[in-house]
Amino acid sequence: MHAPAVLAALSLALAAPAAFAQPPPVCGATAEVALICRQGENGRKASLVRTDLPARGGCGQPLLETFTASDRDRPRSLALAVGQSGECRFADGGSLRVQVQAGPSPPAGPCSGQPTATFSLWLDDRRVADAREVRSRCENAPTPWTYRVDGDAVYDCSNGDCGPLLAPDQALSTLPVDAAEFPAAAAAASDGLQRLLDRGPVCAELERQLALSWDALDPFRRGDDAGAPLHRVVASQAPPGAAMPDALEFVRGESRAFDFDFDNDGLIDRVYLGDLRDEGEWYASPLLVVAGAAAQGFQAHAGAAAANAVPCQWDGARPPLSHCDDLRSPAWSRREPLRQAVPAPLPGIAGGDDFFQTRTTTALPLRFDDTTYVALWSASGPARDYVALYRPRPGGRREAVCLIQRKPGAR
Repeated sequence: MHAPAVLAALSLALAAPAAFAQPPPVCGATAEVALICRQGENGRKASLVRTDLPARGGCGQPLLETFTASDRDRPRSLALAVGQSGECRFADGGSLRVQVQAGPSPPAGPCSGQPTATFSLWLDDRRVADAREVRSRCENAPTPWTYRVDGDAVYDCSNGDCGPLLAPDQALSTLPVDAAEFPAAAAAASDGLQRLLDRGPVCAELERQLALSWDALDPFRRGDDAGAPLHRVVASQAPPGAAMPDALEFVRGESRAFDFDFDNDGLIDRVYLGDLRDEGEWYASPLLVVAGAAAQGFQAHAGAAAANAVPCQWDGARPPLSHCDDLRSPAWSRREPLRQAVPAPLPGIAGGDDFFQTRTTTALPLRFDDTTYVALWSASGPARDYVALYRPRPGGRREAVCLIQRKPGAR
């Protein structure tokens, strides 16, 4: 039996004093606002309307809907009561949050038992609408209203003319990040970081660690990270002499083998990690993953496609192993390996087609909430100022979850 071994290291989690116990928040039983989100062909779309549906969910955390590119034109709705927040996260990394609040206590007099309600709205962590009226005091019948979101624009369509909330010459990106509502994003922005893709809470934790140090994922510079929510994979080391299949070797550096569920299918895989610190003192670590066929200990999956190389075969062309420029084999004589690169997970990024280049990119397995992720970052090339996080899937597939950029001036 081998003792659990560490694959790589991250930053130490900062100890924080325990907070005083607070009573759980209380929210209304009947929803006031319906938030209807849709992943459109050209980006995010949403509508806000009044509703009286029963409220669902709690008040502690925003209710969340996450969209991928395959969810195009499939609307989803969140019914929000006073005290609740709802958030939609879109395939391009953008976000929309709506919060419903109780209005100020009414003065004594007519309708004093009918408090008002308002809502606030944020796009990409920036407050665009503040304390907009949901229902007024003393209203005899519900007054309908509608707000519409199209990309970076928000329109008040209550009177049928759909007037924009932002001035024509005011770009969303010029608004400050709301530090009170999004403290982590505001802190990262002040440290020169920008979250370009955010498809889950793991992205906020990744950004927090990178804000402490851009080298937070370099295991040569960080110690134990067992207390961090996003941490290195702890797994059983493979038996001594567990050679890579088909006499494969990494072109540079040694390899180590570990057994754990790499592709989140509940089966134990064998993962070979390259181990090389290059001249720039970066950790260059390609992976070779052999798919497993059992949940209790590693048993190799049969088939020619059972082994996958990362980042090589995350290239858009998905080359065969014999074309990977970070692998070699005695059977590959006179080969001329091509250069591979994982494309940027978002369109419109400079050099995005040749982004995380195999020879300069580290692929680091991490865990968050019992899910395996792989972080990619590069020592040079177009991805030098980016860190991406992917969720591996069976069959060599992956899903991009986070993309964080360091502004060049913050190096």
